[in-house]
Amino acid sequence: MGLLSFFDKIPNTNETSGSLGEWMAKIYLKTLPGALVLPDVLIDGADGYTSQIDLIVIGNRGIYVVEMKMFDDAKIYGDTKKQKWNYYKHGKKYEIYSPLKQNQKHIEYLKTFLKEFGEIPFFSIITMICEDFKISGETDGKTVVCNSFPAMERGFYKIAEHKPEVLDDIKKHEIFDYIKNNQHMGKEARTRHKKNIAAYKETLEEMKTQKICPYCKLELVLRQGKNGEFYGCRNFPKCRYTLKK
Repeated sequence: MGLLSFFDKIPNTNETSGSLGEWMAKIYLKTLPGALVLPDVLIDGADGYTSQIDLIVIGNRGIYVVEMKMFDDAKIYGDTKKQKWNYYKHGKKYEIYSPLKQNQKHIEYLKTFLKEFGEIPFFSIITMICEDFKISGETDGKTVVCNSFPAMERGFYKIAEHKPEVLDDIKKHEIFDYIKNNQHMGKEARTRHKKNIAAYKETLEEMKTQKICPYCKLELVLRQGKNGEFYGCRNFPKCRYTLKK
Protein backbone atom coordinates (compact mmCIF):
# COMPACT_ATOMS: atom_id res chain seq x y z
CA MET A 1 0.00 0.00 0.00
CA GLY A 2 2.41 2.63 -1.19
CA LEU A 3 -0.40 5.17 -1.39
CA LEU A 4 -1.25 4.93 2.30
CA SER A 5 2.39 5.14 3.33
CA PHE A 6 2.56 8.31 1.26
CA PHE A 7 -0.48 9.70 3.05
CA ASP A 8 1.43 9.30 6.33
CA LYS A 9 3.48 12.27 5.09
CA ILE A 10 0.45 14.48 4.57
CA PRO A 11 -0.53 16.09 7.90
CA ASN A 12 -1.94 19.03 5.92
CA THR A 13 -1.86 20.36 2.39
CA ASN A 14 0.91 22.85 3.14
CA GLU A 15 3.38 20.08 4.04
CA THR A 16 2.61 17.81 1.10
CA SER A 17 5.64 16.71 -0.92
CA GLY A 18 6.23 14.58 -4.02
CA SER A 19 4.31 14.30 -7.28
CA LEU A 20 1.38 12.31 -5.85
CA GLY A 21 1.22 14.56 -2.82
CA GLU A 22 1.25 17.66 -5.01
CA TRP A 23 -1.57 16.18 -7.05
CA MET A 24 -3.61 15.40 -3.92
CA ALA A 25 -2.96 18.87 -2.52
CA LYS A 26 -4.15 20.33 -5.81
CA ILE A 27 -7.42 18.41 -5.46
CA TYR A 28 -8.01 19.69 -1.92
CA LEU A 29 -7.22 23.29 -2.85
CA LYS A 30 -9.33 23.10 -5.97
CA THR A 31 -12.42 21.33 -4.69
CA LEU A 32 -12.18 21.70 -0.90
CA PRO A 33 -10.48 25.00 -0.02
CA GLY A 34 -9.09 24.94 3.53
CA ALA A 35 -9.62 21.18 3.96
CA LEU A 36 -7.83 19.34 6.76
CA VAL A 37 -6.56 15.81 6.12
CA LEU A 38 -6.13 12.83 8.44
CA PRO A 39 -4.72 9.61 6.91
CA ASP A 40 -4.94 6.06 8.26
CA VAL A 41 -7.18 6.73 11.29
CA LEU A 42 -7.98 3.97 13.81
CA ILE A 43 -11.01 4.56 16.05
CA ASP A 44 -13.36 2.50 18.21
CA GLY A 45 -16.09 0.73 16.26
CA ALA A 46 -18.77 -1.50 17.75
CA ASP A 47 -18.86 -4.60 19.96
CA GLY A 48 -15.26 -4.11 21.04
CA TYR A 49 -13.92 -3.87 17.47
CA THR A 50 -11.98 -1.00 15.94
CA SER A 51 -12.40 0.71 12.57
CA GLN A 52 -9.48 1.70 10.33
CA ILE A 53 -10.26 4.56 7.95
CA ASP A 54 -7.93 5.21 5.01
CA LEU A 55 -8.49 8.94 4.74
CA ILE A 56 -10.64 11.58 6.46
CA VAL A 57 -10.97 15.00 4.83
CA ILE A 58 -12.65 17.75 6.84
CA GLY A 59 -14.04 20.47 4.60
CA ASN A 60 -16.42 23.40 4.82
CA ARG A 61 -19.31 21.28 3.57
CA GLY A 62 -18.76 18.31 5.86
CA ILE A 63 -16.54 15.28 6.42
CA TYR A 64 -15.39 13.12 3.51
CA VAL A 65 -14.53 9.52 4.38
CA VAL A 66 -12.34 7.85 1.75
CA GLU A 67 -11.91 4.10 1.30
CA MET A 68 -9.14 3.09 -1.11
CA LYS A 69 -8.57 -0.37 -2.56
CA MET A 70 -5.55 -1.19 -4.71
CA PHE A 71 -5.48 -4.60 -6.42
CA ASP A 72 -2.65 -5.38 -8.85
CA ASP A 73 -3.70 -7.28 -12.01
CA ALA A 74 -7.20 -7.87 -10.66
CA LYS A 75 -10.71 -7.32 -11.98
CA ILE A 76 -13.43 -6.25 -9.56
CA TYR A 77 -17.15 -6.31 -10.33
CA GLY A 78 -19.74 -5.21 -7.79
CA ASP A 79 -23.30 -4.17 -7.12
CA THR A 80 -24.22 -1.28 -4.84
CA LYS A 81 -26.93 -3.38 -3.17
CA LYS A 82 -24.85 -6.47 -2.49
CA GLN A 83 -22.60 -7.25 0.49
CA LYS A 84 -20.11 -9.24 -1.61
CA TRP A 85 -18.28 -8.21 -4.78
CA ASN A 86 -16.52 -10.53 -7.24
CA TYR A 87 -12.73 -10.48 -7.49
CA TYR A 88 -10.93 -12.13 -10.43
CA LYS A 89 -7.19 -12.70 -10.55
CA HIS A 90 -5.06 -15.17 -12.56
CA GLY A 91 -8.19 -16.92 -13.79
CA LYS A 92 -9.59 -17.51 -10.31
CA LYS A 93 -12.71 -15.99 -8.76
CA TYR A 94 -12.88 -14.76 -5.18
CA GLU A 95 -15.28 -12.68 -3.12
CA ILE A 96 -14.51 -9.51 -1.20
CA TYR A 97 -16.71 -7.56 1.19
CA SER A 98 -18.21 -4.54 -0.57
CA PRO A 99 -15.95 -1.48 0.01
CA LEU A 100 -19.12 0.59 -0.26
CA LYS A 101 -20.73 -1.26 2.66
CA GLN A 102 -17.40 -1.18 4.51
CA ASN A 103 -17.21 2.59 4.23
CA GLN A 104 -20.81 2.92 5.38
CA LYS A 105 -19.71 1.20 8.59
CA HIS A 106 -16.72 3.52 8.88
CA ILE A 107 -19.04 6.51 8.64
CA GLU A 108 -21.47 5.00 11.14
CA TYR A 109 -18.65 4.56 13.68
CA LEU A 110 -17.18 8.00 12.94
CA LYS A 111 -20.57 9.63 13.50
CA THR A 112 -20.73 8.01 16.95
CA PHE A 113 -17.11 8.97 17.60
CA LEU A 114 -17.91 12.63 16.81
CA LYS A 115 -21.41 12.76 18.33
CA GLU A 116 -20.54 15.66 20.63
CA PHE A 117 -20.14 17.88 17.55
CA GLY A 118 -23.79 17.48 16.58
CA GLU A 119 -25.18 16.83 13.10
CA ILE A 120 -22.47 16.93 10.43
CA PRO A 121 -22.87 15.92 6.76
CA PHE A 122 -20.77 12.86 5.88
CA PHE A 123 -19.76 11.93 2.34
CA SER A 124 -18.42 8.57 1.18
CA ILE A 125 -15.78 8.26 -1.55
CA ILE A 126 -14.72 4.80 -2.74
CA THR A 127 -11.65 4.57 -4.97
CA MET A 128 -10.87 1.25 -6.67
CA ILE A 129 -7.49 0.98 -8.39
CA CYS A 130 -7.24 -2.28 -10.37
CA GLU A 131 -6.97 -3.66 -13.90
CA ASP A 132 -10.71 -3.44 -14.51
CA PHE A 133 -13.60 -2.27 -12.36
CA LYS A 134 -17.33 -2.09 -12.97
CA ILE A 135 -20.20 -1.46 -10.62
CA SER A 136 -23.95 -1.73 -11.16
CA GLY A 137 -26.76 -0.10 -9.26
CA GLU A 138 -27.33 3.40 -7.97
CA THR A 139 -25.64 5.17 -5.05
CA ASP A 140 -27.13 7.86 -2.87
CA GLY A 141 -26.32 11.54 -3.26
CA LYS A 142 -23.61 11.34 -0.61
CA THR A 143 -21.60 8.49 -2.14
CA VAL A 144 -19.35 8.28 -5.19
CA VAL A 145 -17.41 5.28 -6.48
CA CYS A 146 -14.28 5.98 -8.54
CA ASN A 147 -12.00 3.76 -10.65
CA SER A 148 -8.98 6.07 -10.99
CA PHE A 149 -7.27 9.02 -9.33
CA PRO A 150 -8.65 11.49 -11.92
CA ALA A 151 -12.13 10.04 -11.27
CA MET A 152 -11.50 10.53 -7.56
CA GLU A 153 -10.77 14.19 -8.24
CA ARG A 154 -14.05 14.52 -10.12
CA GLY A 155 -15.75 12.63 -7.30
CA PHE A 156 -14.60 15.15 -4.71
CA TYR A 157 -15.91 17.95 -6.91
CA LYS A 158 -19.21 16.23 -7.75
CA ILE A 159 -20.08 15.33 -4.20
CA ALA A 160 -19.16 18.79 -2.89
CA GLU A 161 -20.88 21.04 -5.42
CA HIS A 162 -24.10 22.78 -4.45
CA LYS A 163 -23.75 21.64 -0.83
CA PRO A 164 -24.05 24.35 1.88
CA GLU A 165 -21.02 25.28 3.98
CA VAL A 166 -21.66 24.07 7.51
CA LEU A 167 -18.20 24.07 9.12
CA ASP A 168 -16.11 27.18 9.69
CA ASP A 169 -12.33 27.11 10.23
CA ILE A 170 -12.67 26.97 14.02
CA LYS A 171 -15.04 23.98 13.96
CA LYS A 172 -12.92 22.17 11.35
CA HIS A 173 -9.83 22.47 13.53
CA GLU A 174 -11.77 21.35 16.61
CA ILE A 175 -12.89 18.19 14.80
CA PHE A 176 -9.41 17.63 13.38
CA ASP A 177 -7.78 17.95 16.80
CA TYR A 178 -10.38 15.70 18.44
CA ILE A 179 -9.83 12.87 15.94
CA LYS A 180 -6.06 13.27 16.03
CA ASN A 181 -5.90 13.25 19.84
CA ASN A 182 -8.43 10.45 20.45
CA GLN A 183 -7.58 7.92 17.75
CA HIS A 184 -5.67 4.76 18.60
CA MET A 185 -1.94 5.20 17.97
CA GLY A 186 1.12 2.96 17.92
CA LYS A 187 2.06 -0.55 16.80
CA GLU A 188 0.30 -2.19 19.72
CA ALA A 189 -3.06 -0.70 18.67
CA ARG A 190 -2.47 -1.82 15.07
CA THR A 191 -1.64 -5.32 16.25
CA ARG A 192 -4.85 -5.49 18.31
CA HIS A 193 -6.80 -4.27 15.29
CA LYS A 194 -5.39 -7.07 13.11
CA LYS A 195 -6.22 -9.64 15.79
CA ASN A 196 -9.76 -8.27 16.01
CA ILE A 197 -10.15 -8.63 12.24
CA ALA A 198 -8.92 -12.24 12.40
CA ALA A 199 -11.33 -13.00 15.26
CA TYR A 200 -14.19 -11.37 13.38
CA LYS A 201 -13.47 -13.47 10.28
CA GLU A 202 -13.55 -16.60 12.43
CA THR A 203 -16.93 -15.51 13.80
CA LEU A 204 -18.24 -15.01 10.26
CA GLU A 205 -17.11 -18.49 9.24
CA GLU A 206 -18.84 -19.97 12.30
CA MET A 207 -22.05 -18.13 11.38
CA LYS A 208 -21.87 -19.55 7.86
CA THR A 209 -21.62 -23.05 9.32
CA GLN A 210 -24.66 -22.36 11.49
CA LYS A 211 -26.56 -20.82 8.54
CA ILE A 212 -26.86 -17.41 10.20
CA CYS A 213 -26.60 -14.09 8.36
CA PRO A 214 -23.41 -12.34 9.60
CA TYR A 215 -24.98 -8.90 9.11
CA CYS A 216 -28.55 -9.28 10.42
CA LYS A 217 -27.86 -12.21 12.76
CA LEU A 218 -31.00 -13.85 11.36
CA GLU A 219 -31.48 -17.39 10.08
CA LEU A 220 -30.53 -18.11 6.45
CA VAL A 221 -33.40 -19.56 4.42
CA LEU A 222 -33.02 -22.07 1.59
CA ARG A 223 -34.21 -20.44 -1.64
CA GLN A 224 -34.45 -21.36 -5.32
CA GLY A 225 -32.66 -19.17 -7.87
CA LYS A 226 -32.06 -19.32 -11.61
CA ASN A 227 -28.75 -21.09 -10.97
CA GLY A 228 -30.10 -23.50 -8.39
CA GLU A 229 -30.63 -23.53 -4.63
CA PHE A 230 -28.89 -21.13 -2.26
CA TYR A 231 -29.25 -19.73 1.24
CA GLY A 232 -30.50 -16.17 1.63
CA CYS A 233 -31.07 -13.87 4.57
CA ARG A 234 -34.56 -13.98 6.07
CA ASN A 235 -34.41 -10.16 6.02
CA PHE A 236 -34.45 -10.05 2.18
CA PRO A 237 -34.82 -7.68 0.29
CA LYS A 238 -33.41 -5.31 2.90
CA CYS A 239 -30.42 -7.63 3.28
CA ARG A 240 -29.15 -9.42 0.17
CA TYR A 241 -26.58 -11.67 1.81
CA THR A 242 -26.41 -15.10 0.16
CA LEU A 243 -24.53 -18.32 0.77
CA LYS A 244 -23.98 -21.12 -1.71
CA LYS A 245 -25.56 -24.44 -0.79
